[in-house]
Parts: sequence; structure tokens; C-alpha cells
Amino acid sequence: MPTPIPPPVANRHAGVALGWSAVFLALYLSWPRLRRALASLGGVIAVAAVYGPAIWLVMSIAVIPLLTGRPPAFGFRWWVQLVGHIPFVGLPIVAMIGRPAGEQARHAGRTPAAASGA
Repeated sequence: MPTPIPPPVANRHAGVALGWSAVFLALYLSWPRLRRALASLGGVIAVAAVYGPAIWLVMSIAVIPLLTGRPPAFGFRWWVQLVGHIPFVGLPIVAMIGRPAGEQARHAGRTPAAASGA
């Protein structure tokens, strides 16, 4: 039977995920070029292919060493994490924030208020 994840660790991870989602939402709301890029599925995948690894790079090279006092170990597992952050971290964040439903997708270069008709 697998060892359960202790609640403080799970809560910390959820908080970090929420933080990175909030960062992407702020970028999405303030950068019209990003909204235009995310108007297509190919754009969503391309942005996720950059944003997911960027998250891993910041976390593994700056945040985790700062908190643990240990430098990153650039082994096989590190590279698997880097690539894995594309489909398992970047894509969910980018797809959920960047693919507005219905009418909003057609107005991808405009501000969110203008796109919604407000």
C-alpha cells in the first residue's frame, strides 16, 4: 500500500499550484499578445511547452534550494520533471485559463471586459 502524502505537504503543493495559476492568470489578463496566442489549440500547447518547464526551472533552481539549502541535482529525474511539467503542469494551467468558452475565444486580442461585452 502506498504511503499517504502528509496533509501539510499536500496543502503546500496545492498552494504552490494555485500561486503559479494566479501568475499565469495575471499574465493572461495583462498581455493581449498572450491572449491572441491562446486563441488556438496550437497556441495553448506552445505556451504550455514554455510555461510548464519555466515553473520547474524556477522551483528547482531557485525556490527549492532557497528553502532546503541544497543545490539542485541535474540527473535523469530532473530532466523527467522538466519535460513532465509540459503536460502535467503547464497544459492544465494554460488550457483552463487560456481557452475561454464560446464568444470570448473569438475576441482573443481584446481586453477581457471588451470581449465579454461589458
